[in-house]
Amino acid sequence: MDPLIADVAIDCPGKDCYSYRVPEDLAERLAVGDCVEVSFARRPMRGFVVELARRAPPEGFALKDIIRHREGVRVPAKLLQLIRWGARYYRCSLGEFLAGSVPAPVREGVVPEERLVITKVAAFAGKLTARQRQVVDALPAGESLLLADASELAKADRPLFERLAKAGAIVIARDREVREIRLEARDERHALTAEQRTAVDAVAQPLAAGVHQTFLLYGITGSGKTLVYLELAAQAIALGKQVLLLLPEIALTPQLAARVRRRFERVAVWHSGFTDGERAHMWREAAAGRFDLVVGTRSALFAPLPNPGLVIVDEEHEQSYKQESVPRYHARDLAIVYGGLVGAPVILGSATPSLETVHNARAGRYKVITLMDRPLGGKLPSPVLIDMREECHAQKRQAHVSRELITRLRQIKSRGEQAIVLLNRRGWSPVVSCTECGHALSCPNCDISLTYHKGPGKLRCHYCGGERSMPKTCPACQQPTLATFGLGTEQLVSALAYEVPELKILRVDADTVAERQGHAKLFQAFAEGAADCLVGTQMVAKGLDFPRVTLVGVLCADRALSVPDFRAAERTYQLVAQVSGRAGRGERPGTVVVQAYDTEAPPIRCALDHRPKAFVDAELALRKEYGYPPYAGLVRFLWSSESQADVQLVAQEHGARLASAAKGEAILGPNPAGLAFLKGQHRWHALVKASSRGAAQSFLDRLEAAGGLPKMKKVHVVIDVDPYVTS
Repeated sequence: MDPLIADVAIDCPGKDCYSYRVPEDLAERLAVGDCVEVSFARRPMRGFVVELARRAPPEGFALKDIIRHREGVRVPAKLLQLIRWGARYYRCSLGEFLAGSVPAPVREGVVPEERLVITKVAAFAGKLTARQRQVVDALPAGESLLLADASELAKADRPLFERLAKAGAIVIARDREVREIRLEARDERHALTAEQRTAVDAVAQPLAAGVHQTFLLYGITGSGKTLVYLELAAQAIALGKQVLLLLPEIALTPQLAARVRRRFERVAVWHSGFTDGERAHMWREAAAGRFDLVVGTRSALFAPLPNPGLVIVDEEHEQSYKQESVPRYHARDLAIVYGGLVGAPVILGSATPSLETVHNARAGRYKVITLMDRPLGGKLPSPVLIDMREECHAQKRQAHVSRELITRLRQIKSRGEQAIVLLNRRGWSPVVSCTECGHALSCPNCDISLTYHKGPGKLRCHYCGGERSMPKTCPACQQPTLATFGLGTEQLVSALAYEVPELKILRVDADTVAERQGHAKLFQAFAEGAADCLVGTQMVAKGLDFPRVTLVGVLCADRALSVPDFRAAERTYQLVAQVSGRAGRGERPGTVVVQAYDTEAPPIRCALDHRPKAFVDAELALRKEYGYPPYAGLVRFLWSSESQADVQLVAQEHGARLASAAKGEAILGPNPAGLAFLKGQHRWHALVKASSRGAAQSFLDRLEAAGGLPKMKKVHVVIDVDPYVTS
């Protein structure tokens, strides 16, 4: 009898899988999708079984045995099928895609670490010192906290907690549960509006029949898209199916998770903010069928649910659904493929859908459902557009914050309301330069200026993460004439505090949410009224729901329009429209104050005037004229090396291969990338423009058939299908 041979996908570029002999003691237990340990390149590596059959081994080869079987880690068949499709479409090996889909802690068998948990004893009536009573009173009733969180909340150390436990006021226990900050949410099981009921009914039929269909749920901000999601999720769960609800950013998960948990019990929150052990634990729990609904960022698409029946992609237009490292997939597009494989409806929800999605809807590929009313929040916010050229002239200085915005911030404070102010740039100042010689301080590893962070007194590169102390003199002329230029969120908070001293402000950006679940803590504090104003980067622009917010300010609204990117106008429109929608979601009307130098820019005008069709029609016409998506398929090739000469030589040699494989496709480049030096690497790139995404895949097939791009020593090559970064 022929031996049982397993084809194993290993995390390395090149071949999809390698063959190994299955020891007889594993033959009865091993299945396709299982995680195994094998010897590869003389070292142990973990991979996944993708084929399993009894057959004769290749002639002249002595196959190695599988070393170990990782019990309890099996990728479901349909999910493995999706990953196979993704590996082929996005041009990486099957092993690389599997490694990017199944977290490393799962493959390594990590378990959650055991931690100390504090619980207050509700009926305790014993004697305590004043300090001990203060600590106990600071702890929430009926809720267990990690020791570290309890220490931060009550400002107490472990010995004090141990004394309280000895007195019987608290209980200290050990557990391995996944713990997260949970926000409160209002109960949303009220009657659906007629619009919402129509939306639910449209999806209910294919949901019950187990038929795949893609829907675009186009609803203005505050129109109740989430309520539609929850109603359909309830129907899917009643049918014995599981639901995937994808969000673009970690920052959005706490609020939506709170709303989901008001409706359902068996819910998992899925993102990279958990520990390795917690992530591995959730993966195993999902595979065992212990969750009815998984809500999370793009990686949640690969949760190993046994019977997924509904896939929802909220804020489908967001760029963060596209992964910028291997595997370079787009979660929205893969979600649609997944729905087709498992026979599930897919809902793409947005108030500002991407132009690709709009084009597909107009072509009849997606069914459109619209929500145009705000059942709980009245009318859309009133716009106020500030010309910052006139503002600077009126203030007789380089003004960053308009008088109008300052006045309205004072008003919301006096009325007991809240505001959100968006500035999509963190730090104190984005540029530090010498007023004597003009020298600008830049990152030694990147073609980018260093950003000054005043709090820690550091200069930081927001690309490679390098930092150094702020020098006292100019490195070029040695004069003490360094000055900061431009505005970041850190400086904006200082400016607003100076103008409106009574205003309590919270800052939300990558610097303030760096700690574990930092975003949840800040949003919880804001929801509880700890601040009047939330200042932040784009993470405050979408998906958040704070009923007391009646004012939104947008600074530098036109800044992104200067970026050399064919999506710049679309992103500007979406950002302004989305952040505007955070205002007036309660009973009180809202206002949005938008500051710009180019107040006639169509994306800004259309966003503020609520003219989405005018913007979409004009932008689609431009895309069609110049041959960009959705009227083209793009593939970006990126070469990088420590040697500028090597990367240029290889890029040009490979460029000739690209040109020879082309049959009507336009090859732009190779030439230096927009950021020609990044993280110590010199970079060249080329962009292939095909007539469609299918034509782009045909081009890649021809290139592969002709031998592909041969590996060159010390030069790394990246193939990015459907890229979001093209400059």
